[in-house]
Amino acid sequence: MNKITDERIISGKRKINSNAFGICLIGLWIIILIRQLVLKQNISEYYDIFILTIGISFYVLIKNMVSGLYLTYRSHNNKKKIVLISGIVSAMVFTLTQVLMTGLELDNYKNIISIFIGVVVYFIIWILLQSKILKFSENQANKDIE
Repeated sequence: MNKITDERIISGKRKINSNAFGICLIGLWIIILIRQLVLKQNISEYYDIFILTIGISFYVLIKNMVSGLYLTYRSHNNKKKIVLISGIVSAMVFTLTQVLMTGLELDNYKNIISIFIGVVVYFIIWILLQSKILKFSENQANKDIE
């Protein structure tokens, strides 16, 4: 006898699977950070995990963009806030990574100015890319409506 599956059950299962996928992806990023920063491993020792994590991240981004789901359900002001906050957080992570990975001494004005210029350029590129991604996703979402 076939059972008819309730939409509530299907929705619940999808939500659980989605949450599990998100937790696994975050876990992969944490593994990469631990191997790089704590264990000081060479990238050749975890290259497979790195490629897998980058690939999955790009897949999720591209699939959301093409489907027109990348922040399209948010108001215009919320989109601006999210892009700005994510840009600031990513610029801080970029700065921290640059200081820790390159081993620059912060007692030299030349090094501080170099890091500052790098962060400003990174932040500008981040904002421009996010704007392009949002515009593309909105166009994709509007294409489905027409």
